[in-house]
Amino acid sequence: MKLSDTNIVRLNEWLHAMEEEKITESEHKQLEEMLLNSEEARRFTVQRLSLGAAMCGYAGEAQSTSQEGDNVLEFPTQHTRKRNWLLSSSLSLAAVLAICAITLALLWQKSRNALLAGPLEAKDGGCAVLVDAVGVQWAKGTPQWQAGMAVPAGKLKLDQGLVRLEFYSGASVTLEGESELEIISVNEARCRSGQMRVHVPTHARGFKMLTPDADVVDLGTEFGLKVSASGKSEVHVFDGEVEVYPNSGPVKLSLKQGAVWDVAKGADGRVADDSAFPNLAFLRSQSLSADEQRLLSWRQGLQKFLDDPRLLVGYTFEPINEWDRTLRNQGRQALEGTHGSIVGAQWSPGRWKGKHALEFKSPGDRVRLAVDGEYQAITLAAWVQLGGIDRKFNSLFLTDTFALGNPHWQFVQDGSFVLGIHPNRSKTGQYVFYSPRLFGPDTLGIWFHVATTFDMRTGVGRNYVNGKIVTETTVVKDPTDTRIYIGKGELGNWGLPEGSTPRTEVRSFNGRMDEFLLFKEVLSPIEIARIYE
Repeated sequence: MKLSDTNIVRLNEWLHAMEEEKITESEHKQLEEMLLNSEEARRFTVQRLSLGAAMCGYAGEAQSTSQEGDNVLEFPTQHTRKRNWLLSSSLSLAAVLAICAITLALLWQKSRNALLAGPLEAKDGGCAVLVDAVGVQWAKGTPQWQAGMAVPAGKLKLDQGLVRLEFYSGASVTLEGESELEIISVNEARCRSGQMRVHVPTHARGFKMLTPDADVVDLGTEFGLKVSASGKSEVHVFDGEVEVYPNSGPVKLSLKQGAVWDVAKGADGRVADDSAFPNLAFLRSQSLSADEQRLLSWRQGLQKFLDDPRLLVGYTFEPINEWDRTLRNQGRQALEGTHGSIVGAQWSPGRWKGKHALEFKSPGDRVRLAVDGEYQAITLAAWVQLGGIDRKFNSLFLTDTFALGNPHWQFVQDGSFVLGIHPNRSKTGQYVFYSPRLFGPDTLGIWFHVATTFDMRTGVGRNYVNGKIVTETTVVKDPTDTRIYIGKGELGNWGLPEGSTPRTEVRSFNGRMDEFLLFKEVLSPIEIARIYE
């Protein structure tokens, strides 16, 4: 609770009444409630009562000399009045100290409870995971979901392509072409239009699919569903049993394997058409074909940037074999030190089938490299998949030291990423460029393209996510700051524990990386967007 001026006045009145032993039961309860609910009130109380205690103590010391040896209390003389005031002061001091102790105990108890409870746990609002997306074009104005994302309750509208959702309950739904699905919960969805295939394992039995003219309850089976633009439903049962509850009446229909039902004809003996609905094998074949095409397109498109004379480091993460421990700089002007030495990190799948990535997992995982020279501008760009933001700082690319001109590019535990560059002339401070807080539990396991640019000549720094500017910052530049110096550094970690006081801070990256580009100039927004595309 924030203390207003009125709260402060009331708090003062209650504390004064308590010191004078004139506080009412109602006031006492209000005071107790305020102290329990407001850390600011507790701190104010401690400060005020501590000041009162100090004044009482000072008054007692001032009177102690004149009162030594005086035991006469029978008559209300000026002398005895002073002694009575001293006694009152002493009692007030004891009362004040007791109140301070109680208030401090409340502070300690609340802090202890908070410590035991720990930070608030992140909450997941998802109902399903989008596990596959092939040739997808989402309807205009709707969320652009990516594979790996948790999808909450709400509408998905697909204009073209194939999408597969795995519900938390275990049921899965594959949408095809122009389709609209509304997720209601982990056990229920509504097909508004389009075509989809639904698989429900035994432990998800009871999964319900609603349509404009019927409710379809799956009893642990697999079925296809078509809903026309006019809202007419057609159910094809491929395996097991489905219960259909038509809106036209209270009659329940049980459809066995091979049966077909629609609102116009009912279940009239037609045979379910398995081939008319995309199954998992078809989805996988389409996905593989799309991945192969995407990989080829990526290699061709990236070559322009690998040949760019501004490029210092270009890692494509394509090993010679599975035990290759060198990350080769594919840039046209690659120097020997820019070929990275892989330490600990292991090869793993990248963005597409056939694309490789390095997975950074343990605190020792890293890629060592060295970049010589001094530069006036810098561009860093990488494709990353976060496995967690475990540390206060999580390295993307850090120099071994943070000396004059050194850049540090890393994720922050609050969900942002940041470029910091040590000024050349100042021993304190740095140029800092934070992105918004865009990353958290709901973005883990999803590939993102992140990039940062900074030009010392203009003082302008930009952060990009998936090809779009998310922040642009202009710093007050120092005319003497004319260089960025890298030297030795690493992907995914921070330096070597050397010297008399080896550094022990853990800033290791948790996740995968499958592309990294470092330029000695600022790339334009159009160029960053092209790298992302």
